[in-house]
Amino acid sequence: MTVHCAVFLDVPRAGQVKARLAAEVGPSHALRLYRIMAARTLAAITEAGYRPCIWYSPADGKSEMHRWLGDDVDLRLQASGDPGQRLAAATRAAAEGERWLLVSGDCPAIEAVHIREAVERLENWPVVVGPSLDGGYYLVGGVAPVPDLWSGMPWGTNRLLDQTRRRLEADRVRWTELPALRDVNTVADARAAGLLT
Repeated sequence: MTVHCAVFLDVPRAGQVKARLAAEVGPSHALRLYRIMAARTLAAITEAGYRPCIWYSPADGKSEMHRWLGDDVDLRLQASGDPGQRLAAATRAAAEGERWLLVSGDCPAIEAVHIREAVERLENWPVVVGPSLDGGYYLVGGVAPVPDLWSGMPWGTNRLLDQTRRRLEADRVRWTELPALRDVNTVADARAAGLLT
């Protein structure tokens, strides 16, 4: 079974990833934690039996991404625009009828079981959502083509999950939800996730 597992990652540069966390622990430490979280996400997808597709930014970082992740990784440049426009472009990369997942790179608790469960649920549900404890989501998936879950959404706020549910409900799209997990954006999140003592 083909599943397009998209992971959005920034080129690993100190001072340019995890801004809120970097403000609290410093850019070098934030970069180290960012690499750990990304590695866990990619390992979960691989262990589940799927190949991650890395959507990266900025455009001048392709060689850095290859040095970090290897030469055989599936790298694609993120579209320009707001997060919704970038996510929409990634979902359009999936062929009609193909299952796709968008998986967050900053949820260190994600495991292969979550990826497998998301894919399995798409046998009976048009959309699957993995809620994060901060009011967003660490995973969203569906079967292409999908409804518009991207335009006009409150990205980066604790209202994203609620607005996503409302959008699905308004469009009369059935969805199912995985267990809630913690995204890491602050020192408090990192401590709760066991990344810091």
